[in-house]
Amino acid sequence: MIAIFSDALNVELIDLLKDTLTGIKYDKHEINTKLAELGKVHPELAGQIEDFGEWLASEMEG
Repeated sequence: MIAIFSDALNVELIDLLKDTLTGIKYDKHEINTKLAELGKVHPELAGQIEDFGEWLASEMEG
């Protein structure tokens, strides 16, 4: 299970991220692959998805 809390006005993005990341391993490569696929399906959100992925990767390092 994954929970994402945000004050973002774009609720659709948060729901898409939760759906995309639910059930996958906590692994940078797998997460990046799934987020890249999501960005291709929703090109209008690709920039925000990429920003989220960069933030998540930085949190996983620390």
